[in-house]
Amino acid sequence: MSKTPSVPGQNEWWTAGRFLLVLTATVIVVFPRVVLGLNTFFYRDYGALGYPGAYFLKESLRHGELPFWNPYSHCGVPFLAQMGQWYPPSWICVLLPMPWALNVFMLLHLVLGGTGLYWLARCWGAGEFAAGLAGFAYAFNGVSLSCFQWGNYIAALSWLPWLIIAVTEAWRRGGRWIPLAALVGAMQVLTATPELTLMVWLFLGVLWLSEVAAREIKIAASAGRLGGVVLLAAGITMVQMLPFLDLLAHSQRNTNYDAGQWPMPGWGWANLLVPLFHSYRSPQGIWFQSGQEFFPSYYPGAGILALAVLGVLWTRTRLSAVVAGSALFCWILALGNNGHLYSWLKQIFPLLGIARFPVKFTVLTTLLIPLPAAWAIGRIQSGPNQRLRRNLIATGIIVLLLMGFLVWFARQYPLPTDNWRATGENTVLRATLMIALLGGILFLAELKNQAVRLALQFGLLGIIVFGAFNHNPNIVPTLPASSLAPGLWTASGKPPPPRLGEGRIMISPEAEQYLIYHQLSRMDYDFTGKRLAEWYNLNLLDLIPKVTGAITLRPAAFDRVERYLYYTRGTSCSDGFLNFVSAAWYSDPENPVLWTARTNFLPVITAGQRPVFADDDAAMNAITATNFNPRLVVYLPESERPLVTVTNPSVCSLASARFTDNSVEAVATATAPCLVVLSQTFYHLWQAEVDGHPVPLLRANVAFQAVQIPAGAHHLKLIYRDRNFVFGGIISLLSIAICAAMWWHGQRAFDRNRKGV
Repeated sequence: MSKTPSVPGQNEWWTAGRFLLVLTATVIVVFPRVVLGLNTFFYRDYGALGYPGAYFLKESLRHGELPFWNPYSHCGVPFLAQMGQWYPPSWICVLLPMPWALNVFMLLHLVLGGTGLYWLARCWGAGEFAAGLAGFAYAFNGVSLSCFQWGNYIAALSWLPWLIIAVTEAWRRGGRWIPLAALVGAMQVLTATPELTLMVWLFLGVLWLSEVAAREIKIAASAGRLGGVVLLAAGITMVQMLPFLDLLAHSQRNTNYDAGQWPMPGWGWANLLVPLFHSYRSPQGIWFQSGQEFFPSYYPGAGILALAVLGVLWTRTRLSAVVAGSALFCWILALGNNGHLYSWLKQIFPLLGIARFPVKFTVLTTLLIPLPAAWAIGRIQSGPNQRLRRNLIATGIIVLLLMGFLVWFARQYPLPTDNWRATGENTVLRATLMIALLGGILFLAELKNQAVRLALQFGLLGIIVFGAFNHNPNIVPTLPASSLAPGLWTASGKPPPPRLGEGRIMISPEAEQYLIYHQLSRMDYDFTGKRLAEWYNLNLLDLIPKVTGAITLRPAAFDRVERYLYYTRGTSCSDGFLNFVSAAWYSDPENPVLWTARTNFLPVITAGQRPVFADDDAAMNAITATNFNPRLVVYLPESERPLVTVTNPSVCSLASARFTDNSVEAVATATAPCLVVLSQTFYHLWQAEVDGHPVPLLRANVAFQAVQIPAGAHHLKLIYRDRNFVFGGIISLLSIAICAAMWWHGQRAFDRNRKGV
């Protein structure tokens, strides 16, 4: 592959070190209050899902316990088996003040990603400034800014260019590149973005095949090296993947779970040029596509897209064909069922249906688009060429005409939620910035004065940054850091919340629906209201046990109960069920921030109920019926009849109950054999012991736990044991040791060669 030519003296200022400094300074300038710890990111899943989980991890470790199980959400749910929990940099946040640590974690990954793209562009033939502009375009675009809603996506984006560099060098050169590529690949997998992992490895596979077909590399040697990278990377991730795969197999997620939800609309490609095309303005000022509310934007920048098209047309290499073809493939796949390719592939590979939200496939294009744009800049800067200038001007005019047509189309055929005036004004600004960017690049080729050239280059980078933040105003909102401070329940004047094992709070189905579909225009009021409602995972900030939650994967049986109560028309929560799940507080159906204290609810652990054997459908109807009395009866599956000898209610007292993240203990004294019932989610990795001897753990009331104990006084213990972590940890450590040995061996070989030994 030939490198893009550069003009001597034009690019030498933009060394890797200076680019890193400029990018870091830019991030600080655009997020000054976040860097200082005064403000925090919070929007959508970041504040309500991701940050509370990080806070829970920090608090558990601070108290000396690894939280394999989270007893505060969904009546208990696996925690460390969830994807993303074993991403090493996230554990650094445990040692530093929150939320500042997690916010800086996000910003550092943004810098890491932009720097990686700079190096990838340099490796693939771009000059220094062209690579720098590509790095800025990768760090500042619609997708990257949208990803501030999820820390793991920012982290995944940051590793993509480094992964491509390391893996391609590994299959070409082997040696120390193999363990390095394995480590980078493992880091990218551990960020927990399966769709992005799939797409980048498909891209790498196509790239490898193209080099094999061109006989640039030997198939056997390169395939062996590539296989070594994959095996080592997989081995490093086993501490996460073995528990995760086991959880996935027992979770609510299957190949048809929310299949095809939130794809790119059929007209979604228009938003690559006109970001507000057929979009609506949310009450909080952020724009979303009608029918696709996952990403606020995937706008790459009209000028960057125009340059990318020219870069592909001008270079016409195998690499440019692979890059362009992969980008088109991603955009078609992102259409979901609208583009047919997604449906067709899902029929061939059903596991594709486990991934949610097809629009996520646009993420890889944020890496693919800046690269050919950098090649185009290199060609323009290589010297005066009237043909290239005419091509650039013609492309700019074509893009302007397309933008104008789309604005006209939006005016003639609007959707009910469209705002044509805002769309038109926004598009005019996009067009102006595109003209400024393309014109500045043309003018740059004529400048000889180094100081003026450098000033103009900074101006072009400024256009990238300004366009990214301006195309969808307030796309990365922040709030004062105090918004995420723990203890809001008590600070609001309510009595102390229930402690672990004593009771839980429960959001009413009506309040849950209101919280999902309603927003206040003021983000601070809206977020405070959601905190007072203890919505999603926000209860973790106050460490209050809750019946529901927002953990990604949950045991399938409990998810069935939750969906039945919250998302099945005509159902309601009876007092019997509320008492069984230990609902000490219940939110007002008409006002989610108001809570009503309940009496007569049961503690999490009770005993003495009469067993009734029934299938899950009958049991579901029974436990949600108005006459359900959890003090007297417990429903067990017919398959567990041989394990139970109890037939009648029993007298049993419970004492010294103790609950931790991963265990439950109590002393039970019974006059006859009896059942001990826990309103804790049943999961196959919980093990029950009576006086130190293992006994069967029964699935009770569809999704909860029960244990039979003999007459007399006995010590009952339930403990969460996941041996997958042990086996996975051993494999991960061995894989890391192999990588270290390969690195050390490679260093010794390098030293011998340098000394001529």
